[in-house]
Formats: sequence, C-alpha cells, structure tokens
Amino acid sequence: MFTKRLRRLALPLAGATAITVALLAPATAASAASPVPHGSPYVQYTAHLIESGSGTGYSSYINVHDAHNNAFAVGIQSDTASSVSKGQPRFIWERVQNGKFTYGYMGGASHSKTSVGLRWYKNDVASVILNNRTVGTIALNLDGRLFFNAEANARVNGDVVHSQVNDISIKVGDSSGRTGLAGTWNTSFAFHGLKAKQTNSPKVQGASFSIDGRVSGLPRGGNWDTTEVAGIAMIAQNWR
Repeated sequence: MFTKRLRRLALPLAGATAITVALLAPATAASAASPVPHGSPYVQYTAHLIESGSGTGYSSYINVHDAHNNAFAVGIQSDTASSVSKGQPRFIWERVQNGKFTYGYMGGASHSKTSVGLRWYKNDVASVILNNRTVGTIALNLDGRLFFNAEANARVNGDVVHSQVNDISIKVGDSSGRTGLAGTWNTSFAFHGLKAKQTNSPKVQGASFSIDGRVSGLPRGGNWDTTEVAGIAMIAQNWR
C-alpha cells in the first residue's frame, strides 16, 4: 500500500475503444500503439461505485497493487482543482509503476450507482471496464502477491467524502494455492479522518463498503497529491 502520492503526471488511456468514453489527455500525446492482452486475465475486479461528497475534491475507487510500488486503480473523481473535471464527476484511471504515479481522465461520470472494473494480464497489460464495456488498455507491471483495495479519498482539510464501493467481485490467480482471496477484509486503513466500513460483513465476495469522513490533520499546503488521504478496505490474494 502507498502512504504517499507522487507528482501527478497525466497520460492517456491507450486503445482504440478509449474514444468511446471521450478520453481526455491534458498533458501527453497518445501512444502510437496500444498494448494488447494475451490469454485469460490473471485478475478481474469489478464493483459498483457511488461517488459523493462536498468541498474541493472527493472520489471512489477500486485498486489492485503489489508490495513493490506498483498499482492500478479505476474510479470516479470530482476535483475543482482540475482544469478537466472542474469539480464534475469523471471516470479516472491511476497507475503507479516503481513508485511513479500517472493518471488519465476518461468521460463524464455521475454520482449515481455505476459499474466499473479492471483486468490485468500476465503479459503486463491492464484494461479498464466502464458500465460493463472494456474501454481501453494500458501497460502495467505487477509482481508477486497481489492486494485489493476498496477506497475513497478527499482532497484537502475540510473536504467531506460519502462514497460507496458495493457488490465486489474479484477473481485472481491461475495456480494451486494462489487462486482466490485470503481471510476477510481489513478496514483499519484510515488516513486523515476517512474510514471504510463494511456494510455486509463478513462477506468476502459480494462485499460492500461505505467510506466516509471529513479530512483533517494535513500540513499546510497538503492535499491528496502529496499525502495519503483515504479510507481503505483491503484484502490479499491467497499465497501458499
């Protein structure tokens, strides 16, 4: 898990179908070639998001990551500091590779219940699923045991988030002892006033979470780009 966000670098989602969600690339030109998944996905993670809050910024996400500073997330974010979203809900993907954080906005979203998902393939390709449609792919390396987050964030002190991650379905693994999930969801990851609560404990598959709180305790000038400001529920892949 990451305790500090790095400088945000905006990149586009690759893939010809990305245009169907009105992809916006505020900083970088599109790649000439799209990564192509090979074989069956090693990971498939889907959920229904409800993104809500008040203030300058808030979000709701699903996230897969390893223990080596690599991660991928798909969600909905509202951010008044963004020249793209201007405070309106937008689909967004976020990627960390070797500690370097990049992201890309996609089309307009809503504060209503919305289906999102992600897949990851062992040839280091991830895909984004919005409203049950695959909308694009991106290069992504993950190593070793994987971990899964249901999370929400808010931007600065005083911002409020009231988001949900519901009806979770996770498929992971392709070998004996490393398929499926281990244990139950851990909701103890609470940062700067935000906290996840499982609303149908002790379910693992089909789990649902509310993530709520008001941001407090950030240093002067601190925000979700510089510090982990999140309520997170996490579960790990079986690893025997």
